[in-house]
Amino acid sequence: MEVQPDDETLASFYEGNNVFNLLTNQYLIIKNKDDDVIDKGRWDGHKFVKLIYTKFKDFKPKTIKQEFAFDLLANPNVGIKLIAGKAGSGKSRMSMMFGMYFLNKGIYEKFFVIRHNVSVGEKNGYLPGDKMSKIRGWLGFFEDNNDTQYTIDELIFRNMVEVDSPEYLKGRDIKNAWILVDECEDLTEEQFAMIGQRTSANSTICFVGDYDQITQDKYKKYSGLKRAINNLAGNENVGIVVFDSEEDNVRSEISKIFTYLY
Repeated sequence: MEVQPDDETLASFYEGNNVFNLLTNQYLIIKNKDDDVIDKGRWDGHKFVKLIYTKFKDFKPKTIKQEFAFDLLANPNVGIKLIAGKAGSGKSRMSMMFGMYFLNKGIYEKFFVIRHNVSVGEKNGYLPGDKMSKIRGWLGFFEDNNDTQYTIDELIFRNMVEVDSPEYLKGRDIKNAWILVDECEDLTEEQFAMIGQRTSANSTICFVGDYDQITQDKYKKYSGLKRAINNLAGNENVGIVVFDSEEDNVRSEISKIFTYLY
C-alpha cells in the first residue's frame, strides 16, 4: 500500500494507531506531498516496524518491493511466504539466496525444491529415465541462480538439496527444511493445498509464481496461488509480496520489452 498522509495522520500512525487499516504483515510505502518516499516498513499487527536487511555479496534490492521481499524472506516469524508477479522481478533468485543462506547457517537441515513439470505434460512419466532424471531437467533455474561453490548435483549428493514434483509428494512430511515451490502458478487449489500440508516441524515454505505465465486453463480457473493470496492476507503466519508494476522487472531492458509486450 502507498499513502500520502498529512502530518497529523502520520503522527498518529507512528504512535501505533492503525489509521490506514493495514492487515497484519502488510507492507506500506509512505510518501510526502511531493511524491517522495519518506518511509517504508511492515505492519506487524500491532505497530509499524522497520524492514529487516540482509546483506549478500553480489545482490542488493533494486526496488522497494525487492526490499519488501528481502524482509519477508528473512522474517523467521512468517512460515508461509507468497511472492508473486512479473517475470524478471527476482522472485526465484531471492528465494534461493535466502534458502541457501539459512542452510549454510544451520537454521535448516535441507533446501527442498518443488516444481510442477507442466511444460511436458501432467506426468513426469512422459520423460525417459528414473524419477531424478525426469526432475533434473527443469532445474536450470536453480543453476542460473546458484552462487554456492557446489553444483546442483553436488548439493543433491551431499543431501543439502532435495528436489521433487507434486506427483510424488502425497504423504510426505517435510521437516527442518526451507521449501521453495517454484513456478507455483501452475498448481490447482488442491495441489497447492496438498503441498502446503506437507510442511512439517521447523520448516518454512515459500511459494513463488507469476500469474501471467499460467500455461493451462485449469490453472487459470482454479489457481492455488491466487486463492492463497486472496484468502490468507492478514494471517500472522503469512507474508505476501506482489510485483505488479512496470519497474518490477529488473532483469534487463530486453526482458522488459517482452514482459510488457504480451
